[in-house]
Amino acid sequence: MNGVLVPRSASCWVCQKVAVVEDVTVRLFTQDGSRRADYSDAAAYLRATGYSGVSDRTLKRRLAEHARHVEVGLQGGPAAPGSLTRVAPPGPSHWLDVNQNAVDVGNEALGRLHARLDVMEDRELVAVAKLGVTAAQKVGDWEAKGRKLAQVDELIRLASGRVSDPLAIEDDTNEAE
Repeated sequence: MNGVLVPRSASCWVCQKVAVVEDVTVRLFTQDGSRRADYSDAAAYLRATGYSGVSDRTLKRRLAEHARHVEVGLQGGPAAPGSLTRVAPPGPSHWLDVNQNAVDVGNEALGRLHARLDVMEDRELVAVAKLGVTAAQKVGDWEAKGRKLAQVDELIRLASGRVSDPLAIEDDTNEAE
């Protein structure tokens, strides 16, 4: 495995502070993946990139910590637990079920608000009325989008030749007459 592909560690100073960690890692390891005995090349690189306020001893310690976690990564990383158990999600996992639950909760909340209309203050009544108007506007927007999509579908059918008579396209507005 290549040492530069080892993921960053949250507890490693080099991984946290250095923008291009791979440039430090290649200076700490040889081509065959063994750790170099001398960290002077990596230390010189860090000094050249602006980390000059760190003592040589501290820098050497931080480079050694980085080299240790890279070695662990090269060896396959920390061992995973032997038996993994899958835990079911606490609620529904399918997005349709989640949306249905939200609708059910919303309907229950609206029912409770409706039951309290006679004891609500004016400010609360205005807020509930505004909620109703906003919901009605959303429904209107969705219906308008549905009509637009239906029109696009009809135009596609017409352009593809699926409708033989262009004047025979159904018009929903005249059904009530």
